Amino acid sequence: MASNGIKDKVAIISIGCTPFKEHWDKSADDLLIDATTQTLQAVDMTTKDIDAYWVGTAQSGMSGLTLSMPMKLHGKPVTRVENYCATGSEALRQACYAVASGAYDTAMAVGVEKVKDSGYQGLNAFPMPTAGTNRTLTAAAMYSLVLPAYAKKYGIDEDELRMVVAKIAEKNHYNGARNELAQFRREISAEEICNMAAVAGKLSVFDCAGVADGAAAVIVVPAEKAYEYTDKPLYVKPYPLFPEMDQGS
Repeated sequence: MASNGIKDKVAIISIGCTPFKEHWDKSADDLLIDATTQTLQAVDMTTKDIDAYWVGTAQSGMSGLTLSMPMKLHGKPVTRVENYCATGSEALRQACYAVASGAYDTAMAVGVEKVKDSGYQGLNAFPMPTAGTNRTLTAAAMYSLVLPAYAKKYGIDEDELRMVVAKIAEKNHYNGARNELAQFRREISAEEICNMAAVAGKLSVFDCAGVADGAAAVIVVPAEKAYEYTDKPLYVKPYPLFPEMDQGS
């Protein structure tokens, strides 16, 4: 059965975000409070005005208590979600669909990670198998296998495809250089990216995401109520999220 979708049915009315960096002096609770306080104050709301919460975290919590305890929430449903690299997107997607369905008038989606002082590294092979064996295929390794497979399937030159992927990273670093909250704030060319040390296959250091601490939060409301809170709402368009080749979303 086809989905009816949520295009223009919900709107984001406020966004709060911490800098993404090494926060040695802050806990995950501190980062959550910083991000949620920003987004609430921007539209003159309090936690009591939010009907339901979704929190996304892969490494910094295992239940809704991750959010409800630092924010001192009482009688509010809080759902913790985890979906590997799509964890933050999953939290927002579920909040959007909850509002679009009419179940709630206001919802908050929050994402947080506090990993720099935990020993977690970008090449972490997590989770470990329960069979007592080692998991050697990292996230970077999995994506590095996609490049030659894609090139073979569609008849594309591998070196040409490699440059296309590097151009994506170049664009991301261009944007990051202009964002005061970004972890990396320096432009870098696709050629420089290709010539960096390899992490897995042909993927180099700056093709891959950095490891940082940070949190972000957004408030979602029905589209028709958006202008009650702000004169610059962001309307949510199609929000697809699906598994591919049993590797997750």
